[in-house]
Amino acid sequence: MSFSPDGKIIATASSDNTARLWSVENLDQLLVRGCNWLHDYLQNNPNLNESDKHLCDDIK
Repeated sequence: MSFSPDGKIIATASSDNTARLWSVENLDQLLVRGCNWLHDYLQNNPNLNESDKHLCDDIK
């Protein structure tokens, strides 16, 4: 992950060779979207500690 020099775009890359650009103009919407993707992982991964499982609790 890397921020653009002006801080308005985040560039991400993943192990499946996907690269994405994210606008940070609406950070709240981006946080909600990310937490929606992570919901099942955070709730069901037995390797996470309890505090990690609640990472997105306040993101709505």
